[in-house]
Amino acid sequence: MKNIFQILTLLIIITLLTVVLTKNKRAIQFEVGKAKTTIDSIPVTIFYLKLDSASYKLETVGRVKSTDEVFVVSQTPGEIKNVFVKIGEKVKKGDILVQIDDFYARQEFEIAKKAFEQIQKDYLRFANLAGVDAVTQQQLEQFRLQLDGAQTKMNSLEKRLNDYVIKAPAGGSINQIFVSRGNSTGMGTPVCEIIGGTSVKIEASVSPDQAKYLHVGINAVLSGDFGHGENYRVQLSEIGEKAGKFGGIATLFTMAPDENNSPKTGSIVNIQIEIMDEPKLLLPRRSLTNNNGVMGLFVVQQNNRVEFTPVKYFDFDDNQIKIIGNELNNAKIVVEGNYLLKTGDLVIEMN
Repeated sequence: MKNIFQILTLLIIITLLTVVLTKNKRAIQFEVGKAKTTIDSIPVTIFYLKLDSASYKLETVGRVKSTDEVFVVSQTPGEIKNVFVKIGEKVKKGDILVQIDDFYARQEFEIAKKAFEQIQKDYLRFANLAGVDAVTQQQLEQFRLQLDGAQTKMNSLEKRLNDYVIKAPAGGSINQIFVSRGNSTGMGTPVCEIIGGTSVKIEASVSPDQAKYLHVGINAVLSGDFGHGENYRVQLSEIGEKAGKFGGIATLFTMAPDENNSPKTGSIVNIQIEIMDEPKLLLPRRSLTNNNGVMGLFVVQQNNRVEFTPVKYFDFDDNQIKIIGNELNNAKIVVEGNYLLKTGDLVIEMN
């Protein structure tokens, strides 16, 4: 009986040991399989490529001008006798702005006027004589031609006298005066500038590289006093190629008239334009890999294996590159751990 009990006890112990050993074996096999999988899958950091529209600010300065600028010029040479207006003064069309000394021109006109009056008297006298056949018709015609010539000269000198009085061709405000009393002026010499009050424009110069992003209607923000004054919102109304001292393109913005909410004519303003670039594929520079002299990316496929893909790119900034073309849109790119990879490697994304 005792032997039977011992045998049963031994069988129970053997059975328990068998169960424990079997369980441990399965656990060990699981851990080994897990470790094998971890070793075969290289941990990497993945970047998901998406088309993105980058934006940046174009900053420049511009000068405020009136859209109704009128430059008044002299039509005759002479010495400035009087200037009747001041900067900032409002004038109406026809107001006298400047008087040029007309002493010699008036003397010449008076002489021509007296010559015309004398020839006119002679012509009338000869016309009366022609009525009684005292002079021939040929003689009378010669006097008539002399009379016409004298009248033409007198009228021309009288018209020229008007040029010695310079009047405002349009209403507005005197923005600049280019002459003063005692100065000499010539034909075509600028006298003053008159600006109207209908609207103002802002003229700026930008480089051709910047101008390629501009288009009519784009919004801009103006700030007076170099960023410490009021802000004004405008729209680009014109892009004109105008070579300046440093090259570039003249850009015009127009503003509706509003004396209480527009920059002063002649002032300098800062201009900021937010430009939206075309959509592009941007990714971190560190994702680039040199594979036997070929620059490219490791693209993660659906089976989590990577494939080296050569790409064309250019620098976007210090930390990013732009991929040329959109073929890799929505692709998964390895950005860390890429230097350990080769095509066909199995990867696992690190959290």
